[in-house]
Amino acid sequence: MIRRAFDRWWATPRVRRRVALALVVLGAAIALFALATARWGWLFVAVVVIGLGATAGPARIRKR
Repeated sequence: MIRRAFDRWWATPRVRRRVALALVVLGAAIALFALATARWGWLFVAVVVIGLGATAGPARIRKR
């Protein structure tokens, strides 16, 4: 029951767009921090987070 409600909530483009935007903004902030402090591990984390934001976008909705 909870899974079905989550799937319905996640399938809406508005929710997916907001989550994707939040992930990309978070990744950009981590990247700026990493570049300013020369922490290259954090830069790798930022690239991964931005990639997750790109895959979470509303264009990725697949109908079952």
